[in-house]
Amino acid sequence: MKFGVSGRTVVFASGDGGAGCHGEKFVPNWPASSPYVTSVGGTTGHIAKEKAWTDGGGGFSNSFTMPDYQKEAVENYLKSGKAPPAQYFNKTGRAYPDLSAFATNFAIEYDNTFLSVDGTSCAAPTVAGILSLLNDVRMKQGKKTLGFVNPLLYQLAGKGFHDVTEGSNGNGLCPGFKATQGWDPTSGWGSPNFGILKGLV
Repeated sequence: MKFGVSGRTVVFASGDGGAGCHGEKFVPNWPASSPYVTSVGGTTGHIAKEKAWTDGGGGFSNSFTMPDYQKEAVENYLKSGKAPPAQYFNKTGRAYPDLSAFATNFAIEYDNTFLSVDGTSCAAPTVAGILSLLNDVRMKQGKKTLGFVNPLLYQLAGKGFHDVTEGSNGNGLCPGFKATQGWDPTSGWGSPNFGILKGLV
């Protein structure tokens, strides 16, 4: 928390268990559901048909209240008709993820062998790299770094992102959250487009 409020961005993967499910309640992940971090969900497919990854974590915190910077976006989602029944989640909690990136079929090298892996732990460092490049753009212009980026993500309201409108993160008997136009609790604002964002920051 101290690191987040100091004006720096801490990026966390949203988790690989979908919305989580215990009885008829979603189980939010921590620290991805903290309002002091930037939470990164997962997508799959290809750029022309990018979908929310079924196993990508997302939902609403049971511990942290919703920060002001995301209230309008979340309210729009709740009014969209895409949200699951209210008994499954805490609609006043911090909602996550904030954005997403590809999380499937990442090639890694292990023991002299290349393997294909999935996970939001692949997506999170991708986003961290993009944020670092955006800071580099700003510093070359004599500007300050982005600092804590979450308020900016919601101020942009989808500008500079590929909106992910298909897929969901259901888990077990729980329905999960469906992706839809604008922000949603499975893909956030969608995947970042560095080429556009560098002109907006």
